[in-house]
Amino acid sequence: MVGLILAAHLVATAPTTQIAPGTYTYEAMLAGAKVGTSTLTVKDLGGSIEIDEQASGAMSGSTATANSTLLLGADLAPVSYRLNATDDGSPLRDSATIDDTTADVTNVHGTKQSFDLPASAKHFVVVDFGSFAGFLPLPAQMRAWDDAVVYAVVPSMGRTVTLTPQSSTSEDRPTDVPAGDASISFGGEAPFTVWYDPSTNVPDEIDFTMQGLTVTRQR
Repeated sequence: MVGLILAAHLVATAPTTQIAPGTYTYEAMLAGAKVGTSTLTVKDLGGSIEIDEQASGAMSGSTATANSTLLLGADLAPVSYRLNATDDGSPLRDSATIDDTTADVTNVHGTKQSFDLPASAKHFVVVDFGSFAGFLPLPAQMRAWDDAVVYAVVPSMGRTVTLTPQSSTSEDRPTDVPAGDASISFGGEAPFTVWYDPSTNVPDEIDFTMQGLTVTRQR
């Protein structure tokens, strides 16, 4: 009986760090022009989470389509990622397989590379070029990992970048972001802010300030 009471208490007080299963559609706007649409389906596999994405876009006369799949472990750390895309008719593929300390990556040119997790970071994340799948879980990951520094793998480019969460209290809330949304910001060479629903950990908007790019959830 004591064990049951303790277990119930732990469940009741555990922080919300998972991602609500469902299908979510986002639009990307650059300088006032729509440049892409992405539909993502979050699946709870009972111990892991799968995020499947279908995306399409057009910019500067170039059109592209893509599908990607990101698999997260029970602790929300990425396990595997793959992308298949077509850019103006040319096929593009990249992928990553990740364990606790190493990420094995194949970029769009077919070059294979391995990256070790540096001592300054606690976890890997995936933030691929032209894909939203790796950005969607960031709020849940940051909450689960107490806003720890993470090492981001960018499979398409075959490179990595350190992401450091920063306080976003000085950020002006965009007018179309729900009043109850929380936010998390990341600095560095490509800073961005994620506004998300804290009850589901699903992003409502991501603002890439230097690029003038905004990705907004369609309701």
